Amino acid sequence: MNPQFSSGELHRRRLAVLDIAEGKGCAGVLGFGENKSGVAVTYLTEWPVTRGAIFLLTQSELHLWVSFPNHVPAAKRRAQVDSVRDIAGDYLNQLFLPFSSGDSVGTLGPVPTPVRHFASERGVILVALDKEHAEQRLIKSGEEIHALELGARASDIGARALIDACRVGASDWDLLAAAKGAYTAAGALDHICYISITDMADPDRDVPSQFPEGRVISPTSMITFELSAAAVPEYPGQILRTIVMSDPSEAVRDLSQLAEECKQKIKAAIKPGVTATELIEISGRIEQLGYTTTDDLFHGFGMGYLEPIATSVSRVPVHAPTMTLEEGMAIVVQPNVTTLDHKLGVQTGELIIVELAGARDLHSLPTGLVRI
Repeated sequence: MNPQFSSGELHRRRLAVLDIAEGKGCAGVLGFGENKSGVAVTYLTEWPVTRGAIFLLTQSELHLWVSFPNHVPAAKRRAQVDSVRDIAGDYLNQLFLPFSSGDSVGTLGPVPTPVRHFASERGVILVALDKEHAEQRLIKSGEEIHALELGARASDIGARALIDACRVGASDWDLLAAAKGAYTAAGALDHICYISITDMADPDRDVPSQFPEGRVISPTSMITFELSAAAVPEYPGQILRTIVMSDPSEAVRDLSQLAEECKQKIKAAIKPGVTATELIEISGRIEQLGYTTTDDLFHGFGMGYLEPIATSVSRVPVHAPTMTLEEGMAIVVQPNVTTLDHKLGVQTGELIIVELAGARDLHSLPTGLVRI
């Protein structure tokens, strides 16, 4: 389940990045990643960042440096680049070899302090290209959409296993192990798996937790989760659901019905040419009925957390993008409706692709409240 992108796809991406750099008067591009973060590195080299990674891209070459000698062999096998080297020794001299004093060089990702100082000493001007590069990643190619389809399939495998593991006495650690074990056995990779357990009679959680808290399921528990697994690094699916161990309380039922209504109406309205503003307006019923949200209403996804990142009008901080949707965008629709005191909230959502005919779901898991 771990396909790699074609050389043609990677060539397309690199040319597009070099076009951005040329438009800014840059002689090349340096990209940076650290601690499993750095989408530009993965996007252009196919190396999923481990500890640290740096690339040098010019019109004629692409080189990759990675932290630690024992990471170099795997990077040589996986990365589609001209060379892979260790971030050690005189790597800064190698990195800046193509550039002269007075040159401008584009950067993607946070620039490490040693690189910034070395550039200053050499008289090289660093120009951030992150905003333009994020915009470039909004529209997915056919290969990228296929990668997201595989990620959605893997995420559904994990979600089904998590739901099946919900039993009285099970902890959030047990649910996490079930989900990760299932999608890992299918050949998929970790992205996120957030879980929360609370009691419907005395709730105290409105969104899933990023880490297990040792909570244990009781006969009146409600479980919420947000799960993303990937077949290709940085191209996961994303699915969010709410599970109840017994008949839902009135509050849970009302929140769930409202969240489902909001989600379905937003998805039904999605098509090329629709603005994010129009989609946000659909969520107005949340505030009309005396509720709010904690998480986003919807956001772009796939090779990063992307625009349009939109919230309900009562969410703090509020995000109200005005951009127009285009064919090929990947968007997670996920209205997390909560009580005003944020003690109770539900999760529902999934990843869709914007097509000419509207929103196409990438997930197959049934929607709605899950009753065990």
